[in-house]
Amino acid sequence: MSWLRLTIDTHADQVGPLTGLLEQFNACCVSYQPVSTEQIFDNESPSSPVWWQQTSVSALLDPGIDVDILLACIRNRIGTHNIHGHSIETLRDAHWSEVHKQDFHSMQFAGRLVVSPEWEPAVPTNLPVITLAPGLAFGTGKHATTSLCLDWLATSDLIGKTVIDYGCGSGILALAAARLGAKNIYAVDIDPQALLATRQNAVKNQLLDLIQITSVEDGKPPPADILIANILFNPLLELAPVFADLVQSGGSIVLSGILMNQAQDCLVCYKQWFKMGSPVYRDEWALLHGNR
Repeated sequence: MSWLRLTIDTHADQVGPLTGLLEQFNACCVSYQPVSTEQIFDNESPSSPVWWQQTSVSALLDPGIDVDILLACIRNRIGTHNIHGHSIETLRDAHWSEVHKQDFHSMQFAGRLVVSPEWEPAVPTNLPVITLAPGLAFGTGKHATTSLCLDWLATSDLIGKTVIDYGCGSGILALAAARLGAKNIYAVDIDPQALLATRQNAVKNQLLDLIQITSVEDGKPPPADILIANILFNPLLELAPVFADLVQSGGSIVLSGILMNQAQDCLVCYKQWFKMGSPVYRDEWALLHGNR
């Protein structure tokens, strides 16, 4: 199968808004490279993305997408003056996978969890480790929305808990919950590619016995102690009453995939069913959490 790769060169402060827009256009993968040979170092927050001043953002998209409409939306979102160059090319799956490897390296979350790509040597650590092969499914831990969720999971008591990862992508959040002590995990997605990637990663990490992988079409999982959903703003609003039914009394809801300027609207929606806490922000993104 062929894919369309769109690459936009932009300033660091536009990476978040641009990534959010690309995900709204159902980008399967988004990767980042420096435009020049500039190097960055950030030892204080290893789980939070830090961008080069001039960053090249590449997205894998369905080849049938209307590129003219997408480019117009990008110009509207970040401004024409912030687009310092762009290119469009067609890639086969194997080519994209090699490109994707260049941007995914081992990461640590909240001092309690390590996520490492399968192509890197084993990390010498006493912490729980997830070995990941994301394939074409979203979720490596590098993007702010995923790292926010991983930090939340890593700082929470998951021992013996039932967890739903709704919109599981690569399965990274379900795998993290299992590694951190959850007893029953349900990984749910509408995309067959995501379900396949989650199954492969669960097998790779010897966690398949703890994770039930199901399509949205298979029906609702049983109510859980924790439901975590890293998807997009509009689906989160639409799914609010569904999520309310899937979180048992006293349980927790965790939401990401939300831009900072969308957080208050999402809070208002979920306050109908949950006691919501204060948003947690990273780059242009927000994580919301609350109790049933």
